[in-house]
Parts: sequence; C-alpha cells; structure tokens
Amino acid sequence: MLAVTTGGWSAKPASGQRSGGVAGTGNAVRRRGGLGLRAGEGRLARDWSRGGDWLRGDGLLPGGPGLTGPGRDEVVVEDLPWSVIDRDPLTALIDAQQGVIARWQARQFLTSKAIEHRLASGRWRRVHRGVYVAYGGPLTLAQRHWIAVLAASRGPSLMDGSVCLAGVSALQVHGLRTIAARQIDVVVPASRRVVAPAGVVVHRSVEIECHPASRPPTTTLGRAVVDAAVWARSDDEARLIIAAAFQQRLVTVEELRPILDRTSTLPRHRLIATTVEDASRGSHTLGELDLVRLCRRARLPEPTRQLRFRDRYGRLRFLDAVFDPWKVAVEIDGAHHDEVGQRWDDCDRDNALVLSTYTILRYPTHVVREQPDRVAAEIRLALTQAGWRPARTSAGRRPAGKTAG
Repeated sequence: MLAVTTGGWSAKPASGQRSGGVAGTGNAVRRRGGLGLRAGEGRLARDWSRGGDWLRGDGLLPGGPGLTGPGRDEVVVEDLPWSVIDRDPLTALIDAQQGVIARWQARQFLTSKAIEHRLASGRWRRVHRGVYVAYGGPLTLAQRHWIAVLAASRGPSLMDGSVCLAGVSALQVHGLRTIAARQIDVVVPASRRVVAPAGVVVHRSVEIECHPASRPPTTTLGRAVVDAAVWARSDDEARLIIAAAFQQRLVTVEELRPILDRTSTLPRHRLIATTVEDASRGSHTLGELDLVRLCRRARLPEPTRQLRFRDRYGRLRFLDAVFDPWKVAVEIDGAHHDEVGQRWDDCDRDNALVLSTYTILRYPTHVVREQPDRVAAEIRLALTQAGWRPARTSAGRRPAGKTAG
C-alpha cells in the first residue's frame, strides 16, 4: 500500500500486499479527508471508503489538484482489478463519438470559459460551428459522420431520432464495403434549416425511420438502401448499391418490400423494386443483374442464381447462374477473375462441372453488357442442345427471338 501525503510520497507496504501505484495503472484510489474532484477531468477510480464518490487518478501526483488544504492529508492506493476503474462521463462521451463533441454536449460538463480554454490551448479544435474534435490528426470517416450528425442536431434532438445519417453513409456505418460515398448524407425534419459542413448533403423528410440502436444515428437499413438508390447518379449505380447490400447481407427483401409499397411515387421505383427482387434471389453483381435482364428480354428461361454445388471432392461451390433442368451453367467474371489465384479456382470449378456433365458458358461482365445479343444466342443454343424448347404462343407459333442460335 502507498500513502500519499501533502508533503510528497511515502511508501508503506501493508502486510500481505505489494506496493501499489497510481490510478490509471490498474489500481483503485481510496480518499481520506475529502479530496475534491472536478467532473470531466482525467481517469477516475472509486472511493471505497466514502460510499462511492469518484476521485481523479492524476490527483495523486505531488502538487496536483486536491492535495492541499486542511484535512486533505492522505490518499491510499490499493491494488485492485481493472474492473473498478472507470472514466469520467465527458471522456466516455468523447470516446464514444470518435473524439467529436458538440458544444451543447460539452456544456453539460464544462463552463463556456473551460471550453474556450481547450480551444485556445489546442487540446480541442473547431471543425464546424459548435462542433469540436478532441484529438489531432486528419479526420477519419467515422469522425466525419459524427461531425455531420452533430452539426445538424439541436441539443438533445440527437437522441430523439430527428437527425440521422442516410443513404450510403448509413450503410457504411453498418459495414458496407466496396462502395465509396462521394458525400455524407444526413436526413433532418422537413422544417429544419441546417448549415451543413463541407461535403455534407442535407435531405429533409416528413417521416424519418431511425435505426433503434445505431451510433451515430442512422436510418433503418431498408430505408438507407432505398434512399441510396434514389440519390444515385445513374441507374447502374443504383443497381450496384442494392446488389452490394444483399451480397454483404445487410438487408433482406422483407425489410425492403414494405418501404417500396409505401413509396410508389419515388424516382426509379420500378427499377429499385425489380433489382431488389433479383438481388434477393442471388444476383449480387451488375453482371449477374444484366444476365437476368438479358434472359427476360430474349425470352429465355430465368436461371437459378448462386446455386450451391458440391464437386466430387465434397467442396461447396456457388454458381452465378444455372439453368438446372438442362445442366447449363453461366459464369460472369468481374475484374478480380483475372488474378492468377482466382483464375485457377475458376478452372478448377469448371473442370468439376464438366465432369458432372454440365455445359459451362463464361463471359466477362463487359461482354454481357455490350454484346447481349451474342450472349443470348449462345445461351439459347446451349439450352436447345440440352433439350429445351421455347413455349409456343396461343396461335401455335414460336414467339419472335425464340428460335435456336
């Protein structure tokens, strides 16, 4: 045990105990004589001798706060596990928000003068009106998300679901990969006027569907996908966002259907609804979505997507598109298929399919998009050779475009 007096340090190992250290190194601090503490400062430890007050750990240092004055003559440090160590509320809040804090939040712990002192000393820096960062260095994406939300909030409204990240920004908070947002999207009540930070786009809505547990606040994932598709720069970008959300298992079709049913007047509504249905059935890339659209236009059977297949070695494989009754498989290759390791994996899978008597057709993504007639003709020929016959019309004639190859 270590006793700290106003005159300095004196080591007093207690019987059966090893010498202790200061709080913040795994030890708890016990206060004697009523040492003072100012909220929002440093690491705290429980005052076990006085029923649970908090004491600043760095108050143990000679000349530190609270070590002078009548009756404040001794602090005892005991070895206790980390479970009894905690942080003050202000530090915990700043850490939870990735080092970002709004002025209205800081005023719950500090005076205006104390806030200005932190700004003047460089401990905090202003990144937007009423929004500060408590750490140095370049801003991370997570910090930019918090800055956007806090800049649009008005006091406790941050917690009542009235300000949320939306679109791709919301999806990124929940783990969306491979798609980069060109801006940060925030949705606020329709009546609110907001001066947005640079790179932030504010959307207004009369109905905000806020995720119940997300920090920073976001819209629900279903709403985020729909909004991102509506705000996309092109139809292909909208389809890509939807496909990626399904591929990475962020959403389900059950989450999206009710939203689409309520918002039938949204831009791109038909495109979004069709893409959602296709992606829910396994079309997880633009190339796979293009293949399904191509088959519909050419009046070919609709393939099964992401079919599970075990080769003769028992390995589980996934096939992009399979016309299973006729054992015709179509693989769509993106850019990563040009890598040496991926190329051999593709060949190995093709060999396994051929040995299982499948016909394999493989196309790069750009061929499916730029030469759809050629792709449709080759698929039709493969299906015809495997025994498929186009359905006849009520007049007994084959529909146009249904003849083999």
